[in-house]
Amino acid sequence: MSDNLASGQDNLYRGYEVVIGLEVHTHLRTQSKLFSPAPVRYGDDPNVNTHPIDLALPGVLPVLNRSVIELAIRLGLATNSKINRRSVFSRKNYFYPDLPKGYQISQYDEPTVSDGWLEIEVPVAGDERGAMQKKRIGITRAHLEEDAGKSIHDTALAGTETLIDLNRAGVPLLEIVSEPDLRSAADASAYLKKLRAILRYIGVSDADMEKGQFRCDANVSLRRPGEELGTRTETKNLNSFAFVEAAIDAEIERQADLLDDGKPVVQATMSFDPASGRTAVMRLKENADDYRYFDDPDLLPLVIDDAEIEAVRASLPELPDAKRDRFESDHGLSRADATTLIASLALAQFFEDTVAIHPQPKAVANWIMRDVLQALRDKAVDIEDLALTPSQLASLVALVDSGRLTVTSGREVFALLLENGGDPEAIMRERNLEAVQDTGLIEELVKSVIADNPDSVTSYRGGDLKVLNFMMGKVMKATKGKASPAEVKSILERELRG
Repeated sequence: MSDNLASGQDNLYRGYEVVIGLEVHTHLRTQSKLFSPAPVRYGDDPNVNTHPIDLALPGVLPVLNRSVIELAIRLGLATNSKINRRSVFSRKNYFYPDLPKGYQISQYDEPTVSDGWLEIEVPVAGDERGAMQKKRIGITRAHLEEDAGKSIHDTALAGTETLIDLNRAGVPLLEIVSEPDLRSAADASAYLKKLRAILRYIGVSDADMEKGQFRCDANVSLRRPGEELGTRTETKNLNSFAFVEAAIDAEIERQADLLDDGKPVVQATMSFDPASGRTAVMRLKENADDYRYFDDPDLLPLVIDDAEIEAVRASLPELPDAKRDRFESDHGLSRADATTLIASLALAQFFEDTVAIHPQPKAVANWIMRDVLQALRDKAVDIEDLALTPSQLASLVALVDSGRLTVTSGREVFALLLENGGDPEAIMRERNLEAVQDTGLIEELVKSVIADNPDSVTSYRGGDLKVLNFMMGKVMKATKGKASPAEVKSILERELRG
């Protein structure tokens, strides 16, 4: 039992302590499958990426894809885990239409990776100031296994029949099993986001949830504080952060209703319906002994030596937490800003590449978090898909910082760069956007606005400071938005005092 489970009672729901553990299945970034040379590709026609080994046809033997060993070690080292020098592949026996062998080759009680942890940051419950607290979430194990195929229940394609696509059968997975240290849906989401970021940083998985490369099963139980663990249920195949949170919240409410009514929670496998926002029992939950695990007779134990582990350790990149701390110390960013920028490796690299050209990290960070991230949300794309490059953003921010472009005009240039790229300075000149820096001209315009609006002048001098914005708008309109607002305000205030 982990320390968190023994002592954690910080999240109560209707008087119950919520206990959550997650099982994450992530596809490994390999060219071929775990035990066969069949390719790992997404979007191909059904059943074209198969091999006799994946189907367990007579006379074939599995051959371990050696690249998965390095990937498992990378994940283990990045999650503060133990790399076991000896691990064993077993047969997990069960029948399902998309499991052509009738068993799944998996690791069970002797996995490659075990006894690790991740640290997450979550809001302090009930703190209106937004204070954050750290929680250490244990990782029981991360074991290698092959994926099953995919059952397709599409009435438009097959009516009432179920179609089977075996392209995914045999794709290498790591199943990463957490300790039951999570206490809320928000904890679970924070843990998953942290784990997914690490997987991407270290090149172990693309973890694309839309492609099924990063899926989660959520184990949930409730108990009164101080009591033994309650009966848990497992909600299967959650493939978005929003669904994970919604499914966990729904299952917590369902179990609390049962317990309040004096009814037992039955150990079961659950499904989640996003449309209704409810969980439902799919089948009674199997226990490990139902799978009749036994060592696979066709595969020798996997043995890893210290030299292999140290070689992988030396190749690991900077991890998200270390990068966040460096962004704070080296670039003077707030923790919140640094956390946003390191959410993906591509975004963090874009920031650093931009700062290398225009070394004003706070200004660059502001443009990325305000304008670049909004563009990514609006277009539903990744930063690699934008026409905008770090050098172009650096040039744009430099023009704004120097006063040659106002922020308003800078955003106009930014919108053009997003679509087609280009040279920000050339765009500024072509569109006649360069800022008005002629102080004499601005003073003349200010005096004209003051003369044309005597009532506003009287109101301002009588203490109504809000009219200053009205008068600033008049001056900015006269300059077509190309004057520095700060300079316009300064001159206006000086003239109004005079």
